[in-house]
Amino acid sequence: MKRKGLIIIAVAIALGIVGLLVWKGTAKNKGEDVIKIGAIFPITGDLAQYGEFGMRGMEIALQEFKEDHPDVKVTIVVEDDMGQPKTAGSAVRKLRDIDGVDMIIGSMASGLTLSVAPEMEKSKIVMMAPTSTASEVTNAGDYIFRTCVSDAYEGACMAEYIQQNFPQKHIGVVYIYNDYGVGLKKNFIEKCTELGLSIQYETGYDANMKDFRTIISNLKSQQIDLIYIVAQKEQVEFFSQCKQLNYKPQITASTMLEDEDVIKKLGTFMDGALYTYRSYDPTRQDSVVARFVSDYQNKYGAVPEYYAASTFDATKVCLYAQYEYKKTDLSLKDYLYTIKGLQGVMGTIEFDENGDVTQGFSIKTIRDGKFCFQ
Repeated sequence: MKRKGLIIIAVAIALGIVGLLVWKGTAKNKGEDVIKIGAIFPITGDLAQYGEFGMRGMEIALQEFKEDHPDVKVTIVVEDDMGQPKTAGSAVRKLRDIDGVDMIIGSMASGLTLSVAPEMEKSKIVMMAPTSTASEVTNAGDYIFRTCVSDAYEGACMAEYIQQNFPQKHIGVVYIYNDYGVGLKKNFIEKCTELGLSIQYETGYDANMKDFRTIISNLKSQQIDLIYIVAQKEQVEFFSQCKQLNYKPQITASTMLEDEDVIKKLGTFMDGALYTYRSYDPTRQDSVVARFVSDYQNKYGAVPEYYAASTFDATKVCLYAQYEYKKTDLSLKDYLYTIKGLQGVMGTIEFDENGDVTQGFSIKTIRDGKFCFQ
């Protein structure tokens, strides 16, 4: 029987209705393998850009799975969590009660993953978080897994790099006051203390803050010549104001620094900035990465970035687990803990006893207005 093409059913978000995407294959017979998975993404709201990247990565993973398993029927139901805990909770309950899924891809944000974790544990539904990096996710429950590395390791990685390369610098820490920023800041400072590095200045700021001039003036007056910043989209305005005030310390940052708007709006001012980056390298020439990058470029005309890559891996391991676990006597959750050596684009996918992947970090920089590996 010929395989039907990709079917996408979308409820119009423009009308204020939660989005729903359903992918279906065709079963060969009644005994055919059937996979049904839920997903929650910020399709609308402040985090919609990250949701778009995640959706793209998920679609490529689904496309490749269907190419490799043309006779498997697959349904992925997507709900818009709008980047809000209340909406995320409603989306999870809808996927559980109406769609009957036992596995959900999401959420992109740590705060949302943590907010719905108790519901997932109570319902015994597996959650596979692509980019929820907060260290608290480690202990969120037996049913909470993630394909991104904990902030605990990211903060430690940058602290170690600073200790090895800039031990005499006066360090200041600037962070966004949310789960992501507070958690990563905490892990960074703890590692600095362990390594004997002293933090001369520390401040948080609200996500809606627009004027950073007071913070920048304080950094200048205290002669901070190295800053570690944990920021999101507002970082463009922060660095723009640094440029206006002629303040150019050694910049060190988290993965979030790799944002094209940083380059577009600030150009070579950001040259020399250093930041931690997950193990994903789109130029790596192994077969898994090469196929993913090629498929992504053919579909979207761009090189896939971290959010798409990590969500590709989250989707890949969900599809793989759903396809394989029924061949064993294990539950879906218990089967995930047995996976070893599954190759994703971020690296090898396997989980420790807390559902965390065991992967590392690289240090990247900005050179000639471009993001590149050291």
